[in-house]
Amino acid sequence: MAFVIVVALGMVILFPELMLTNTSSTLLLSCSVINVIANPMCEIMVSKQFRGNFIFDIFAIELTYIILAWNLGWYTLMLSCIFFWIPVDVFSFIKWSKNIDREDENITVVKRLSWRKSFVLLTIVVIFSIVMGSIMSSIPGSQDSYLEAFATAMGMVNGVLLMLRYSEHWYAWIITTTLYLVMDISAGAYGLLIDDFAMLAVTFYGVYKWFTYTKVHNTIQDKIVF
Repeated sequence: MAFVIVVALGMVILFPELMLTNTSSTLLLSCSVINVIANPMCEIMVSKQFRGNFIFDIFAIELTYIILAWNLGWYTLMLSCIFFWIPVDVFSFIKWSKNIDREDENITVVKRLSWRKSFVLLTIVVIFSIVMGSIMSSIPGSQDSYLEAFATAMGMVNGVLLMLRYSEHWYAWIITTTLYLVMDISAGAYGLLIDDFAMLAVTFYGVYKWFTYTKVHNTIQDKIVF
């Protein structure tokens, strides 16, 4: 984590053009740095089943993403932050607070979904992505519409599964982060790749932590329970 912070600050000072193509805006550069640092921190909190990550996400990630997405033309991402992610964070915090681990009150009980249910969800994501791509392609100034749609749709699945405390949300997040990596490259925001790779590393750690917990505590389910 310390490495990510040092590299992010170094990129801003020495190579600001690698953080964003438009380096004239101090606000956008600041948002980029905050995102690079905050995203892995939030993922670490999620991997440790800490419910405070949702409050942190709203103020350190979603608000800065809204500013960046608006300026980069990622309108699907921007709208998803406003109308999906922020409300989901609020509901998730409430829901997680009602499912505290009896052995450790600092963490929340998590569970695992069956493979069949996971396949159904992925099918829905593909359909949703195609529809969103068609809609976004008609908006003037929109960039990478279909790529946006896939990233946004997969991200929403991740958000819902995370709210419901299912370990499978990590699979959706791996795909989402990979798509964000491609989008950052296409936008010339190479500094954000630090964030993308750091998040991928933390995500694999989260997969191990959550699946180990569900195995030890026998919280494996065959159907979705809200």
